[in-house]
Amino acid sequence: MVPVPMNAALQGKAYPSIAFPVEQEHVRRFAEAVGDDGSFVPPTFVTAPEIAAGLAQVVADEGLALDFARVVHVEQEYEWTRAVEVDETLEVRSTIESIRTKGPLEFLTLRTEMRDEAGAVVVVARSTLVVRGSA
Repeated sequence: MVPVPMNAALQGKAYPSIAFPVEQEHVRRFAEAVGDDGSFVPPTFVTAPEIAAGLAQVVADEGLALDFARVVHVEQEYEWTRAVEVDETLEVRSTIESIRTKGPLEFLTLRTEMRDEAGAVVVVARSTLVVRGSA
């Protein structure tokens, strides 16, 4: 079967936002899993809402034609304006920031903004995926 390239016309597409409650038990389990003492929300905890709002929707987007079996996660970055707090609810929205091709590789960069109840940006995450052999 010949691989199908991603639909580059979807660059700029914003996915529906989700509400992500930062619950104490979820933070405790995450902290335990990463070897933290749980006295604060670990910075990498924001990966959980990023996956829920971004990666899950990108993978499910049939119009994008992302073949997840050929995906490698190659880059991750976060920009915080403040620490995430227990008992707040984040409004999380992901956008396809870019889709580009280099040789046989396709690169998809997903930007995910996490805002507090007042609408202020708490964290911006960028995740870059490479799709091998479709271009």
